[in-house]
Amino acid sequence: MLEFSLVVLVFVLAYLNGANDISKGIATLVGGKTLRPSQAIVWGTLTTTLGAMVGVAITGGLLKTFSSGILSHPAESINFPIAVAIGAMGWIFFATRTGLPVSTTHALTGAIVGTALAQLGAAGVVWQALVKKIALPLALSPLISFTLAWMIFPLIRRALAGVNNYCLCLEVQQTQLVPVTMMAQSSAAIGAITTPPSFQLVADKAEHCEQTVSRSGVKLRVADSLHLLTSGLTSFARGMNDTPKIAALLVGAALLGGASSAKLFVFVAIAMAAGSLLGGRKVLNTLSEKITAMDGIEGFTANFGASALVTAATFMGLPLSTTHVTTSAIIGIGVRSRGRANWQVVRDIWLAWLVTLPMAALIAYIAGFLLTKI
Repeated sequence: MLEFSLVVLVFVLAYLNGANDISKGIATLVGGKTLRPSQAIVWGTLTTTLGAMVGVAITGGLLKTFSSGILSHPAESINFPIAVAIGAMGWIFFATRTGLPVSTTHALTGAIVGTALAQLGAAGVVWQALVKKIALPLALSPLISFTLAWMIFPLIRRALAGVNNYCLCLEVQQTQLVPVTMMAQSSAAIGAITTPPSFQLVADKAEHCEQTVSRSGVKLRVADSLHLLTSGLTSFARGMNDTPKIAALLVGAALLGGASSAKLFVFVAIAMAAGSLLGGRKVLNTLSEKITAMDGIEGFTANFGASALVTAATFMGLPLSTTHVTTSAIIGIGVRSRGRANWQVVRDIWLAWLVTLPMAALIAYIAGFLLTKI
């Protein structure tokens, strides 16, 4: 019964992660008017799910860090991961309902520490490993992301200045074949044969694309195409980075291993996708509209820097927060290109970041204490 309860809690946590974190990879698409919110959510969900599936094979470092890496000895009771799930889930639920982008990594870290203090005592936490493996990367990532976005924006804007007026067009072509015997008749169109549609990829100036595909086809400016790519990479990296952290709760309870490992990873990925599709709008609105205005090139720059950092951290086994990286990149772009950001919203986000770890720890501590009394 407790095992089933843990699996349910982990899936709910994955759902809430999807609802809160989907915006991190797609907010710039919406803010830069590249895609509508519904289109961006679908794109982000697909790429995140793909990243989660790939994460099964290559993210063993993260799995180890969050399953036992910061505990002095393995937690033997299943009550431990249950309390951790409750702590992280409780805070992320509150943040998502209020539209605040918070870090699942921070919430899980706080919940692990809170549960350890309740059930194992202070000696149950390897404080040096906590600082080195988790706290330090999480603390440095916003500063690195802000600085990277600040530095590369002028370079990217200059590089795209000459090609941004070009676009990629998917032109749809159809031909009507009219029999020669009918060409002299007034009703020549009757009986004409239309060939199956053919598609041609055209790279040209935007004006030509507008004329070419005025009736049918798909067109994307170069900057928009690159923006879609980096947005997908950010969401893909988030899927790789977040899924092992959530699945680690099942590792700690010895529910993840062998043939069941891949199945549970898939279910976690599905739960994340469901949360993204059904609950991602509120936090998306905060990140895409309330921090700063942005155009396509600015959005591309923010996503480019964020995706590079998160992908590198994933392969290094570092639990980088996609929330901190993406949000800081957006702030950096706003300050660099427009000289401002909505500091009231930024303040609220920073406060949410500061209290995420202690609040998740407090909820988990209470849950862990109560579970020991049952």
